[in-house]
Amino acid sequence: VLGKMATSVSRFGILAAMPAEIEELKKHVTKQETHKRGAVFTFVTGELCGKQVVFGAANVGLVFASSAVTTMLSEFGAKAVVFTGVAGGLKPDQKIGDIVIGQDVVNYDMDCTKFSYPWDPSYKLQLGELPFIKWRFFEADATLLQLALAAPMPSGVDVVKGRIATGSIFLNAEAKQAMHASVWTPLGEPLCAEMENAGVAQICRAYDVPYISLRALSDLSTGDACADFNAFCATVAGHLFPIVQHIVQHYDVPA
Repeated sequence: VLGKMATSVSRFGILAAMPAEIEELKKHVTKQETHKRGAVFTFVTGELCGKQVVFGAANVGLVFASSAVTTMLSEFGAKAVVFTGVAGGLKPDQKIGDIVIGQDVVNYDMDCTKFSYPWDPSYKLQLGELPFIKWRFFEADATLLQLALAAPMPSGVDVVKGRIATGSIFLNAEAKQAMHASVWTPLGEPLCAEMENAGVAQICRAYDVPYISLRALSDLSTGDACADFNAFCATVAGHLFPIVQHIVQHYDVPA
């Protein structure tokens, strides 16, 4: 129970960062009602595949995304959450439009490796690990992951499951390559990097809410990341809608 504001309606929460990443939802969700909160957040409730949903674009970054999902849980009754949007690829064999289904997600900005517990100085914190509670990799809910992998996929698009890395940097190709030894290797070679997922996953874990991350690649580990992002963001974000729709249609949201 999240508090007195919790709604009596159970919904599936669908969150993204940018308006372009929820355009397909706006086209397909019926009975839409818009709810503005503060200066930044807009949430939309309605029905998708006959199921109650709430969706919105949090804006860029972990702080906005974490706040938005907390509001979804506490005020709009989200009992499961999918994050959908674009990311930058980290592997040389990827192509723009490919889809990464997040088996787990990690915050590469969380670096307490220089800290040690006075009661256990031999314990070494790892990159991405939260101190004291020892959370590091936030795993996708098994049922949501199974549904995502069973969803119909766009023709010509490669779909893989794997690790997603979150941080607060828009990474160009040079930065992605420079971070390989110091960041990507210690984190177990994530497939892509973005700027929201770990914050949302951490909140969902804190409240024991099922969660999964879906990302379509808008830029790669080579080339001009900024130009590719601007050119392909809206197009490749649409690749994820069939997966989101399949998950919502077949997932039984807890009461």
